[in-house]
Amino acid sequence: MRFRTGFPCLARGRYRGPMTRFEVDMSDESGTTVTQAAAANGVAPGAYVAALVEANLPRHLFLTGAQDCIDTFGEVFAQRFGPSRADHQAA
Repeated sequence: MRFRTGFPCLARGRYRGPMTRFEVDMSDESGTTVTQAAAANGVAPGAYVAALVEANLPRHLFLTGAQDCIDTFGEVFAQRFGPSRADHQAA
C-alpha cells in the first residue's frame, strides 16, 4: 500500500509553509491498520502518517544523537570518571 504525505502535517491546518513530499510503501496489513486508525481519527491516511512521523521524529533524533555521543565519547568518559560506585546510581 502506498500513501503520499507532506511534512509538516496539515491534518489540523497548523502549517502553511513549504512542504517536502514522501511516498511511503508498506505492507497491505500495515496499510489497512493506518487506514483504520486515520478513519478513527477523522483524517486522511497520508496526514495520519505525517502526524506519526512528526510526533516521533524529535525523540528518534535525540536517541540517535545520544547513542552517537555514547559511542564516540563513552570510553573516554569512563576512563576519566571511572566506573560507577556501588553507592551511586549509574547514569
